[in-house]
Amino acid sequence: MRVTAWGDLPKELGKEIITKARKRAAKANYSILCDVSRASLQVALADWFYLPRRLEVLREKPTRDVKVALVVSTESKEDYKFYQNVATNVGLTLGVFLTEEQALAWLT
Repeated sequence: MRVTAWGDLPKELGKEIITKARKRAAKANYSILCDVSRASLQVALADWFYLPRRLEVLREKPTRDVKVALVVSTESKEDYKFYQNVATNVGLTLGVFLTEEQALAWLT
């Protein structure tokens, strides 16, 4: 499954995208390639830490078991790498990549 976001991406919209995409992917037994390389994040660092612990869809099976590859911009890579570490620490399978090719290779 492919998800693409661009422009301003506030926290609440990000949560909605994560929830809908994971529910659909879990139902179809798909992984997700999420391209946010053209999105402008509006998320505080502390929110990255709490998101996988508090967002319901990330705490429940089967939606928490969906494998997700994020394609990000060079400028936002460090924030997403922090989120990847946090997500991995709570048992999610999530990778952060700079190219779609890298993300697809990791998903397959």
